Amino acid sequence: MAYSPAPIRRESVISQAAQEICRVIEAERLSPGEALPPETRLSALLGISRNSVREALRVLHGLGYVEKAAGRRVVVTAGARGGKSMFDESVLLEAAPIANAVRSHIAQTCAELAAERVTAAELTELEQALAALEAAIARQDLAAAKSAHDAFHGLFLAGARNPLLVAMFNQAQVARLSNVSPEHKSFYDPRHLAHHRALLRALRKRDARAARAVVRKHFQSLGLMLEFVTRTRRKPAQVLSLVPRSRGAMR
Repeated sequence: MAYSPAPIRRESVISQAAQEICRVIEAERLSPGEALPPETRLSALLGISRNSVREALRVLHGLGYVEKAAGRRVVVTAGARGGKSMFDESVLLEAAPIANAVRSHIAQTCAELAAERVTAAELTELEQALAALEAAIARQDLAAAKSAHDAFHGLFLAGARNPLLVAMFNQAQVARLSNVSPEHKSFYDPRHLAHHRALLRALRKRDARAARAVVRKHFQSLGLMLEFVTRTRRKPAQVLSLVPRSRGAMR
């Protein structure tokens, strides 16, 4: 089976790259112990940087799909060939609420640390990312809004100066709301935009408690959205039954 790459959108490069690498494994019928193509080839094949390829491989390594072998090779594990793909909709729906809770805990800790460690230059970059997000929302450009949103989150996470926390957060990104429900528009939610503004204010004031609180509120809101999405996707019949029938409706 020949592999035909799908275009990778900028707003979710790492998770999409991980998914595409899984497709490479399936298309090439790679067995456990067999090596993936080199990073340079994957980079050219997917049209992304080698750094993004490495991050995607880290995600797959953390999920037990690949592992490092002798000679700097990355090989397929038994987990990549058994059962459902981690990108199967039912798998994502089951994992999404837990992944959101994990991301929330990590992001809260990163917010506290960033309030103490973020630099003036990074605060300026955060301000620019927030301005880009606001501008994208104003012109109703969903792709640009997602990109600016992810840039903002990436900057404040990096401000924590703890790469292990960032790596764990990125692993849980696979089951984020935009992957579970690509059509969602939470980026346009005024409450979420207010959360980003409040976080930037807290970071500027070096207020770790306020930074943690606003991040917790943000992910609680995302959790409610995820709960609705998972319920409607899993039990469509029950959702339809919630719609009141008119008295004259046929039974």
